[in-house]
Amino acid sequence: MSEPYLRSLRRLLLLVPVAVRAARQGRGVPLGRAVELTGARGVPELLADLESIRSLWVDPERAEDLVSLDVEDGEVHLLYAHELGRPVALSLAEGAVLLAALAPFEETAGKPVREAVRKLRKAIPEPLRPEAEQLVRGLDVVLAPTGPWAAALREAIAARLEVALEYRAVGDGVLARRTVEPRALFHRDGQWYLAAWNVEKAHEHLYRLDRIASVTTGTRVFGPHQASLARYAGKLYFESGAEREVTLRLCGVAARVARSNPALRLRENGDGSVSVVQRVTPGNYLAGAVLGWGGDATVEGPADVREGLRARVAELAARYADG
Repeated sequence: MSEPYLRSLRRLLLLVPVAVRAARQGRGVPLGRAVELTGARGVPELLADLESIRSLWVDPERAEDLVSLDVEDGEVHLLYAHELGRPVALSLAEGAVLLAALAPFEETAGKPVREAVRKLRKAIPEPLRPEAEQLVRGLDVVLAPTGPWAAALREAIAARLEVALEYRAVGDGVLARRTVEPRALFHRDGQWYLAAWNVEKAHEHLYRLDRIASVTTGTRVFGPHQASLARYAGKLYFESGAEREVTLRLCGVAARVARSNPALRLRENGDGSVSVVQRVTPGNYLAGAVLGWGGDATVEGPADVREGLRARVAELAARYADG
């Protein structure tokens, strides 16, 4: 943009907020006042400014003005296109999505983000706030890989360079060195993973990024692997033969989250709940998934899986009983 064009734009941007307030009262900004606000040298320069940037406000897809600044009866009038007028109210789910997207930045991005989060939460009616917070916790917003080693791993993947990891095992928490050929970083169920070929074990493994203590990039360049990474597009485990088809009944927030997932095949029930069939291995993972919804999820069947969960809950209740 040329310098004269930018000067015209700067002057009119000073006028726009005043014109907005005037438009809400059904009036315009008198030309004399507009000249004073913009610092233009007179009415002719102000009119030239308005004409010179007229094309800036046009939506190229619709060929209509997004913002119209026009002079009528000695006043400058501003008109927004309908899509830039007063924003429509957000649904509870839409508000939860915005809060979930902002949550990872709330502590580190400074005052503007914290203020936006505060205003979003305040805009939610008080009786609905607990439900909104549950929806936020149930959403999985994918960001760029986090942690101090993500950048080094991305570079090693792109260059096909072997790396040495210090990795804390899930079972005993002991740090051990692993030499791997990194293949891909991907996000699943709230965690970032590295898919890599373990050189010593001659087998592909998954490593959680938050368990990596250090990354040392080597110099050996490795070639392409035969195995496809497509198998990581869905679940992160491969069937062992112990899987069962388990029917879950979801209500409340759990049902809302399930309905928002187009990949799930749901059966609507007369009481407002939904039922969904999932192929899982009965055990602690299933118990955690059901109990994590705080009563909004129950096992419908099979009967032995339902009984197994009931027994597990009773065991946990006894373990945490007083005395």
